[in-house]
Amino acid sequence: MKAIFIITLCLGMAGFTARGQFRGAEPKPPSIKESVVQPSGESFLSNIFNLDRLEMRHSFSMGYQSYGSFGLGYMEYTNSMRYRLFDPLTIRADVSVITSPFSSLGSKFSQDFSGIYLKRASIDYAPSKDFKISLQYRGLPPGTGYNPYYNRYGYNGLGWGQDFDSWEKDE
Repeated sequence: MKAIFIITLCLGMAGFTARGQFRGAEPKPPSIKESVVQPSGESFLSNIFNLDRLEMRHSFSMGYQSYGSFGLGYMEYTNSMRYRLFDPLTIRADVSVITSPFSSLGSKFSQDFSGIYLKRASIDYAPSKDFKISLQYRGLPPGTGYNPYYNRYGYNGLGWGQDFDSWEKDE
């Protein structure tokens, strides 16, 4: 009994004396920007391509369309990149990845439909709020062909990634 009491007392005292060491301020992990972009002074490339003038936006859409007895489901991810070369001149590219996870039109159609495509490329010059010149290329998703219902708000009234330009509202 005396031995159990001594062992319990020793274990209890060991618990009181064992403390974690406090070293002061915890080391701060580097931010993501510091990890990716290493400061190396001024270089020719950093003067031409300044990441502070680059904007990226992402969108994801899903849809389903039926054509009589056929159906097509699709998903589209779009990465919109805009870079300000200098104050009134910007360039923009919208690159999309589209896939059809299920389709009753056949696997060949799904394979031809899926892929990466350039949805929009533009050069915009806007010297004032009321004046803008824009040179644009717009591409349809592969496999859609000519659509007589095309309008400026989307490829058709049924979807295909309704094209709203949120950057136009920001300016």
